[in-house]
Amino acid sequence: TLTLTLTLTLTLSLTLTLTPRQAHRLRQPAAAATDDRLARWRPKWEPGGMRGWHIGQVPHPAVAAFEDRLSLRPGARVLVPLAGAAHDIKHFADGGADVVAVEGVRGALDAFAANYAGAAIVESGAKAEAKLKHHAVQLPEGLVHWVEGDFLALLGDPKAAGGAFDAAFDRGGLVAVQPGDRDAYAATLKALMRPGGKILLVTVEHPPFNGGRLGPPHSIDAAEVERLFGGAFDAELLRREDRMEVEPSWKQRGCDYFFESTWLLTRRS
Repeated sequence: TLTLTLTLTLTLSLTLTLTPRQAHRLRQPAAAATDDRLARWRPKWEPGGMRGWHIGQVPHPAVAAFEDRLSLRPGARVLVPLAGAAHDIKHFADGGADVVAVEGVRGALDAFAANYAGAAIVESGAKAEAKLKHHAVQLPEGLVHWVEGDFLALLGDPKAAGGAFDAAFDRGGLVAVQPGDRDAYAATLKALMRPGGKILLVTVEHPPFNGGRLGPPHSIDAAEVERLFGGAFDAELLRREDRMEVEPSWKQRGCDYFFESTWLLTRRS
């Protein structure tokens, strides 16, 4: 009896045709761990750190133009994700809203409080290793609630933000996160908004920056807004502006176009 063992090697070649959008998404980095997500932002909030996105102690133009579309009533709960030290936090609080700012870097909280005479941080007393630390900023005109930690951690624990929100303002949040984290970011917003709640969302569109850098801010077009939010929100484009002439820094970064869009997202029931 003769036994023969045959080893066959098969080579299979597949040709895939991808749309430009699919190819772009394949090149995006995977979602990062919390420490990786926050590490690049910490130096920006140290003394002397570069914070070119900060526009000073005035409301963002999108808030100035479209705040009325949020239909805020006194005591309405307003979320400001990836808040930085934005003046919009105080602006909403001054208008009578119950504001919750979420920011991963402690330096942003310190910078926010330092902007206003008489402001004082009320510490939470949370352990240093806690993923989410709750603070408050006592302002002369009222109180702002502050959650220090990774915004995406609220997806698994939305009650940690104190309950559902009536409105949110996202100017530098979605465009700042890595593309691999976008789906989780959108899901977190979905989990935090009550039915009928409204989000004023600011996005940008641009080609890759010098050296092929994609962001931040990352380019997000209308199709991506629909992909991220269309299943749970009604999306209305309020304004789309060409910012190249008024912000020449984008040309210096290698852009031949730069658009800023303001969206109103309304949470479906």
